[in-house]
Amino acid sequence: MSGDRAGSTGAISRRRGKQVRLTGFDNEPMARLAEQRLRQAGIPCFIRSLLGGPGLWGSAYNLPHDLYVHDSDEMQAREVLDLEPLEVTERRAGATPPRPRQAPWLVVGIITAALLLALAASLSVRFAP
Repeated sequence: MSGDRAGSTGAISRRRGKQVRLTGFDNEPMARLAEQRLRQAGIPCFIRSLLGGPGLWGSAYNLPHDLYVHDSDEMQAREVLDLEPLEVTERRAGATPPRPRQAPWLVVGIITAALLLALAASLSVRFAP
């Protein structure tokens, strides 16, 4: 017997190793459907909200979610969900690395600086001799 036991409602994994991102979904219901398909196939997996969760925004329903599996199950999971092999996806992305997201604090800082500059300009005009 291998280190895995599959129950009727899901799989209990005793696998060790790295968990890898399989794919992303625009909302929670689509991620849950994919999670159910993988669990029915006996592949342990989990989803994770990318931009917070119920405590942050009130509902995770319309937030993007990623689906993770063990690296040893990745190829089988891609077949179950009819996803392209990772090599094809990477090749389509090309040689250009993805642009990192700019931190929200940078945007807030720029807006704050612009407001302070506008305030300083209006005060200098008001109190000019």
